[in-house]
Amino acid sequence: MKICFITTTIFNLGGVQRVLSVLASELSKNNKIDIICTNNDFEINRDMYDLNFDVNIKINSQLLNKKFTNKVICKVFQKVNLSTGIFNNLTINDIATYIYYPNEIQNRFIDYFNTQNYDVVIGVEGYYSLLLGIINDKLNAKTIGWQHNSYDAYLNNKDKYYWKQDKLFEKYIPKLNKYIVLTNDDKVKYKENFGIDCEVIYNPLSFESHIKSTCNEKNIIFVGRLIEQQKGLDFLIEAFNIVHKAKEDWILDIVGDGPDREKLINNIKKYNLQNNVILIGQSDNVKKHYLESSIFVSTSRWEGFGLAITEAMECGLPVVAFDNSGPKEIINKPNLNGILVENHNVTQLANEIIKLIEDDEKRKSISLQSIERAQDFNVDNIIKQWTEIIEKL
Repeated sequence: MKICFITTTIFNLGGVQRVLSVLASELSKNNKIDIICTNNDFEINRDMYDLNFDVNIKINSQLLNKKFTNKVICKVFQKVNLSTGIFNNLTINDIATYIYYPNEIQNRFIDYFNTQNYDVVIGVEGYYSLLLGIINDKLNAKTIGWQHNSYDAYLNNKDKYYWKQDKLFEKYIPKLNKYIVLTNDDKVKYKENFGIDCEVIYNPLSFESHIKSTCNEKNIIFVGRLIEQQKGLDFLIEAFNIVHKAKEDWILDIVGDGPDREKLINNIKKYNLQNNVILIGQSDNVKKHYLESSIFVSTSRWEGFGLAITEAMECGLPVVAFDNSGPKEIINKPNLNGILVENHNVTQLANEIIKLIEDDEKRKSISLQSIERAQDFNVDNIIKQWTEIIEKL
């Protein structure tokens, strides 16, 4: 079967890029796989996420080119809609479709996909899922939209993602042959709000670890892109400051890089935690850091799934996380295979970490349950689900 993924890029840092690389590599064992990247700012680097050489990469930024007048009109109207929501209306939905997906872009993608004779085209994230819904009836291929963040992050997150575009989702997502979401919470919300039936497929683990953490090291670990608002880096340092006052000999390792690194450093200095918070940076061997830690913490304000959470569980770490849609899907037995904390409650988060530090038995009990839960995200299980859906289209 000839399958195409359409995305921005898979060659920068992020969970979407890692998961797509894993999925495409596995599917390429029995299918012909193309990945079209519309951003040409990144060089092809298969080593970044061990992308299989059988996966064909096509970088084509021209697919998104707009005439100058279209570019100006679309940009102005998008800003107006973002602030007023005036075009987020089913009666004038054609205007919203034009300002986000002008005809010249639609036609270019239609011609490209049909020329390539794909059997299935998969839109990665919201923009390309919507695009495929809009042009679905003009394509020879079957279409799948693949969501990579939560319903609330996409549609209820002021001024971000697809704010004031929910009517586009309501109109065009049902036109796809399938829409894949990451959690049952998302599945319920799409059904209740738009009447859309979705399939839930978890993100696969990007590695297996036959060695597990002993949970004896005085190390807490955070793994993720350094984006303060989404990842709650301000919450992370505030919570660890409370932990540090009670447990001065524990260290927080932060693995990852991103645009808010300097802001994070300043926050660490604010609490005088320079000797207890270690910025590891981007790592080619994140597994090593998990295995040298005893507790994983997630402080995201929103999280579509939480790939780092499942990786930590695979390595045997107990996880403490805010109770938003991704973490609560993964930690499906609170207090048994992980700890869920009220969203944004920094004091409770810190207290739960301190309890785990003080209770070796509970830490290791949750570790065992975490390892068991991680098996549900095994790549073979996930590929089987994807294969079944693709073959039934």
